[in-house]
Amino acid sequence: MNHADYHEQKLRAAIHRRTDAEPGSVNNRIPPEFVSCSEDGTRCRVRYRLKPEMRNPMGWLHGGVTSAMMDMSMGLLVYYNADFHLCPTASMTVNYLRPGRIGGSLVVDSEITFRGRKIFHASARAWMEDTPDKLVCTATASYMVTPKADAAHEENKRLREQAAKTGVSPAR
Repeated sequence: MNHADYHEQKLRAAIHRRTDAEPGSVNNRIPPEFVSCSEDGTRCRVRYRLKPEMRNPMGWLHGGVTSAMMDMSMGLLVYYNADFHLCPTASMTVNYLRPGRIGGSLVVDSEITFRGRKIFHASARAWMEDTPDKLVCTATASYMVTPKADAAHEENKRLREQAAKTGVSPAR
């Protein structure tokens, strides 16, 4: 297993833990679909299917839903890079550039821009899948690493140790 495959497997698991494993939650109602990730696991691309219930009164993607998608995209990447510690959003700025089209798919690229012991910074860019040259919005956010890990923390630690024994440890 190469580094990209390792990170893909772990990021898919992170998405599952934060969406499918939380029925009825916001994350479960607007679940991201994994698209790709970088070789080092610090960048990730996800896709959101834009459904009619996500529209605002003008018929476009609601700004609050857009913001939630940006936060979830960056937050999932931080959650993964913080060894599955829960990392609530401390601050976030969203810049809306054009409306998202209901019925299409919003693609979000997220990136870790700073990794500290207690805080992470991330950025994201989003566009409609059929018009990648026209940004819908951009965002930046800060996330606080909590001292309490969820149940996935020990599993991730075990998998990292196993990967190190087989010669495939994630590049960080």
